[in-house]
Amino acid sequence: MSHFGYNKKSKLVVEAIQALCLKLDQFVYNLGHHSPYEVILYIWIQRLYLKGKSSEDAVQLIYKAKKRYLLKHSCGVGNVK
Repeated sequence: MSHFGYNKKSKLVVEAIQALCLKLDQFVYNLGHHSPYEVILYIWIQRLYLKGKSSEDAVQLIYKAKKRYLLKHSCGVGNVK
């Protein structure tokens, strides 16, 4: 990967993390310690970068995915006793 591509990817990651109202240093610490939430977010951001999404688009798609997940799990879908 070229130096330019690395900077572009880093910029997208940082902008997305900040737009999600997360502290960058805490995110990186948790990512380094394999915290599931941060790992999933980082993988999503990487995939969105590879698809050529902007940081704004990436954040909107992440919010939509989080909303679907929360709605699915808060409504009891799949939690039939």
